[in-house]
Amino acid sequence: MGYYSTMSRCGVVKTEMTKDEFMEKWNQAVEATKGTDDEGYLDFYQWIVGDEKDGFRWMSIGMDEWYAKHYADDALAEFISSVIADGGFCLLEFQGEDGLWWGYYITKQSVKEIEYVRRVDGVVLDV
Repeated sequence: MGYYSTMSRCGVVKTEMTKDEFMEKWNQAVEATKGTDDEGYLDFYQWIVGDEKDGFRWMSIGMDEWYAKHYADDALAEFISSVIADGGFCLLEFQGEDGLWWGYYITKQSVKEIEYVRRVDGVVLDV
């Protein structure tokens, strides 16, 4: 069966790449998962090409079904960090079928895990 989750947020990715350059790099990232645990879990993401303005293009993720086995979420985050423009950032967030949240704050060549902390009146709940 496996663990299902919902991609609850994927910010728009600002890139300096052309559509062709971006898609070539994406296809290379998908190909790199062949023979690994991530195989088949990266290639169901679809990139939507946005308009170009001032030398930048905005790309966003589309999917047939947002509720899926997002097992290659870390590989997706690493890919975004390799194509995002300097000074840009992207938030990538997921919620698991058990209610667990996780996500990534992505900038050029950097992926940082987002820490989700429950607080009430500024006090951390230890649950």
